[in-house]
Amino acid sequence: MRIELSRIKNVLIIMMGGIGNMIFFTPALKALRKTLPSSSFCFLLGPYGAEKAVEGSDLFDQKIIVEPKKFTGLSGNMRLIRRLRQENLNLSITSTGTNPLKSGFLCALAGIEYRVGENIGGKGIFYNLKVPFDHDRHEVESNIHLVQRLGVDAEDRRLFVQRSEKDKESAQKFFAQHSLKGKVVVGLHPGSGVHQAGFKRWPRERFAQLADKLITDIGTSVIIFGGAEEMELAEEIKDGMRSSPLIMTGQSTLAETAALIEKCTLFISNDSGLLHAACAVDTPSIGIFGPTNPRRTGPYPDLSAVFRKDLACSPCYEGKPVHCGHFECLNLITVDDMIEEVKKRLDKHAQ
Repeated sequence: MRIELSRIKNVLIIMMGGIGNMIFFTPALKALRKTLPSSSFCFLLGPYGAEKAVEGSDLFDQKIIVEPKKFTGLSGNMRLIRRLRQENLNLSITSTGTNPLKSGFLCALAGIEYRVGENIGGKGIFYNLKVPFDHDRHEVESNIHLVQRLGVDAEDRRLFVQRSEKDKESAQKFFAQHSLKGKVVVGLHPGSGVHQAGFKRWPRERFAQLADKLITDIGTSVIIFGGAEEMELAEEIKDGMRSSPLIMTGQSTLAETAALIEKCTLFISNDSGLLHAACAVDTPSIGIFGPTNPRRTGPYPDLSAVFRKDLACSPCYEGKPVHCGHFECLNLITVDDMIEEVKKRLDKHAQ
């Protein structure tokens, strides 16, 4: 099926993931916006804050936030379909990895003429512009494949996270207030985002030990980042330390956090949205990976920034919470492993 892009007036983008998934979508989104500058872009989102990555930018016009579990309720679905029909949508794009039966059927019932999505497991029967799914292809590339199906190519594949000049000025003031200007500053994110995907987390006591060694042995300053739901985690790490890190967990918006991370020398994180925000602002990063597939969700485009143990059982994550009896993929990563990796990254930065 061929599509006449000149006819596209109202675009629906289905994104049920979190902040990291949205950041992975931004190269495709920028290309689509450039190709369709006069079209209206509406996001259909889950309640995970994904919109925060692009809020305040010109990359979208409106959002509809739904609870994914309500997709199963007839009355909830009918209300959503009526709402979508009111938007007179004529193109839908379902972001990579999304259930094709639910999203494709929804778009068909909403009367959307052109429906782009991945034919995962042959279940993309309601899409009329199908794209093959590859579990080992990076999410950024998979999303780009979706817009390429429309004849749109993403020449600019840099990740994007919104931050204003005010956010950047706020970050400068923070660094001045805490005498961080000119110092080596390492940002840490010991959490895993609003999904509370604890199976992606390196043990908190090791983050505490790492932060202590960074401060006392290497002489860096340390800032601990995270969302409001991770404040207790950050305090537990601080309580387990001999040194005193700066805690920004739950203290700033995503845009303000991204501006602060942009000023850090190095950023260390589990597989999370903040790791990908660091990549978007070009801060050298180390991503700690265990059950999740770095080929799919690793730092983009620099997969060399992944630190993991090469075990036969890892990665094992297949879209559902991981219930593992040992989590050796994370537990075998030692603090000394990370310190050695940090020294390599800092030496590279100094050069």
